[in-house]
Amino acid sequence: MNLNFINQLDKTKFISSFENIFEESKFITEIVETKRPFRNKIHIIESFLMIFDNLEKDIKINIIKKHPDLADKVEINKGLSKLSDDEQSKSGLKDCTEDEFNMFQELNYSFKNKFNIPYILAVRNKNKNEIIEDFKNRLNSDDIEKEKEISINQVREIAKLRLEAIINE
Repeated sequence: MNLNFINQLDKTKFISSFENIFEESKFITEIVETKRPFRNKIHIIESFLMIFDNLEKDIKINIIKKHPDLADKVEINKGLSKLSDDEQSKSGLKDCTEDEFNMFQELNYSFKNKFNIPYILAVRNKNKNEIIEDFKNRLNSDDIEKEKEISINQVREIAKLRLEAIINE
């Protein structure tokens, strides 16, 4: 979508077009919609990120908890948000072997059990091996607050990458 098109969308279409920039957090898009017209692509992206950055930490944690588990075969088969589905497909996560799916399931379970949040990583431009290595490294940490900050930054990065992919200048 180009800038002119985005600025001319009616409110309902704007919200439906951007409602999953932050997973299941349409309220952010509803706030950003009121910031139109946007001057350029950077202005749109910064508007989304600024709203997210200014949220209370517990709200950010709730957004983290809405993200799907990586390479979860059940979630993939029943349907992720289109954006999550595309990201997991491009990284090769939808093509995991049964053993890889089982390993991801164990890693997801261990991570959630340890940190009480799902493992979050901006997987675009990463392959399965890079993701697995990062997953294991972060799982070795015992600093829950640090992990929450990493996850918040990853959610932010996912949103930025999504917006960069959707918006044309």
